[in-house]
Amino acid sequence: MRTPRRLLYLLTDGGRARLVRRSSETGDYVTMQEIDGGDRLRKLRGELRASPPARAFAKYSPSRSSVGEEDFYRPAKEAFVAEVAEQAIDLARSEKMAGVFLVAPARLVGPLRACLEERISVEGLLRKNLTKAPDHELGVWLDQTLIRKGA
Repeated sequence: MRTPRRLLYLLTDGGRARLVRRSSETGDYVTMQEIDGGDRLRKLRGELRASPPARAFAKYSPSRSSVGEEDFYRPAKEAFVAEVAEQAIDLARSEKMAGVFLVAPARLVGPLRACLEERISVEGLLRKNLTKAPDHELGVWLDQTLIRKGA
């Protein structure tokens, strides 16, 4: 029977993150570190509400709509993901793990992979938000993904 590789599971959604490992004794998933970036997003939301984007009238209608298609949350979430990626790399190297398994919503996978791929092995990916799932429920999602991948 081959032993499974030691992986760090990075679960993030752009506002919070968890760094999880699998216990070698029990095989259960255990959260090693939690990172909360919610305060930063709440502050940004408050600033945006204080100064809403400009609005323009439609040509043939009295209705108004926002000008521009800026997404102010995306840069903040991508900056948070970059910080989390740095912490994940440091933790994985200090714990001598083989690589990182990513669990994130699809819109954050690209920025997250860009931060990780050249510096540490990305062993797998699940496009799902599991940041609020308790440790004992992670196996339902992660074990199936690893079996399909052949890990």
